[in-house]
Amino acid sequence: MSRWSFLPLVFSIACVDTDPLVVADGSERAHGEDQAEDIGPESVELVGRGYDLESGAGDAGSAAPVTGAALCDGELLSAEGARQVLYFTERTDHETIYTTYDRVDAIAEVFETCGDPWGMFPTTYRRITARGLQAIADDDFDDHEWARRIIVDFAGRYMDNLGEALRGGEPSWAWAHYYNLADRSDVSRTRAVLVAMVAHLTLDLPHSLLAIGTYEENKDDFFVFGEMMIEVSDLLIGDLQYYYGADAEDILNGFFFGDWVDGAFGDQATITLSYQTIRTKAWNGR
Repeated sequence: MSRWSFLPLVFSIACVDTDPLVVADGSERAHGEDQAEDIGPESVELVGRGYDLESGAGDAGSAAPVTGAALCDGELLSAEGARQVLYFTERTDHETIYTTYDRVDAIAEVFETCGDPWGMFPTTYRRITARGLQAIADDDFDDHEWARRIIVDFAGRYMDNLGEALRGGEPSWAWAHYYNLADRSDVSRTRAVLVAMVAHLTLDLPHSLLAIGTYEENKDDFFVFGEMMIEVSDLLIGDLQYYYGADAEDILNGFFFGDWVDGAFGDQATITLSYQTIRTKAWNGR
C-alpha cells in the first residue's frame, strides 16, 4: 500500500473550526464540501516563524540550559527557546530508548514553559514513550530488540521533522500541515494535535516499520505497541488541558475508542476516524 493512500485521511480534517468536518479513509465529506481546502503533498509549504538561530547561539550543548522567560516570546518560543529545542532534536548514532525519552521530555518541557502550540504533540508523545519503556521493563513484548528499535526510530522521525520546521526547512508535508495549523488562531488546538497524531501514525510509522526490519512474527508486538497509546489516553488528555487549555476529551476518546460525539465541533460536524483502522493500515503499508 502506498503511503499516499493516507492523504485523504490526513487532509480531510477541516482546517477552520466553522467548517464542516469529516475525517475518513476515503473521499467522503459532509456538508459544505466546496469549502474544504484542496491540500496535498504538492501544495503544503511550511509558513515558518523566521527564527534567527545563528545570533547568540554559542554551543548549546555545553552551555547551561536557558530557563524561564528567555525561552519565550509571548506564548511562542523565542529564538533562544528554538535553539534549545533544536539541540534536543539533534540525535546521535547511539540513541537508546532512555535517551530518546529524555529528548522527547526535554522538548515538551521547553514548549510547555511558553504554552507554545507546537509543543502539543511532544506533550502527548512523552506519555506514549514512557509507556513503551514500562512495557519493555514489564516484559510485555516478545521481541525486546524490535520494541527498542521501533521506539527510537519512530520518535526520531518526529524529531527530524521538528528540526526542519525550526530551521525553516522542509518537514514532510503532513508535519508542515500540523505546524501551520497550530499557529492559526482560527483552528482549534485540539484539531491541530489530532492532525499531528494522524501524520505520525500514517506517514512516519510505516517508514519506521520498514526501516527497523519488521516481519509477520512482529505483528503481535506491533499491536501491543498500539494498545499503549490507548492506555495512556486519559493522561495525555489531561496534559493537553493543563498545558494548552485544549479540551480534547471528546475527540480523542472518539479517535481511540470509536465513541464519537456528533456536534463536538459544531452542529454540522461529523467525524468518522478510527485509530484501529489507521494502525492496521500502517502495518499493511510497511
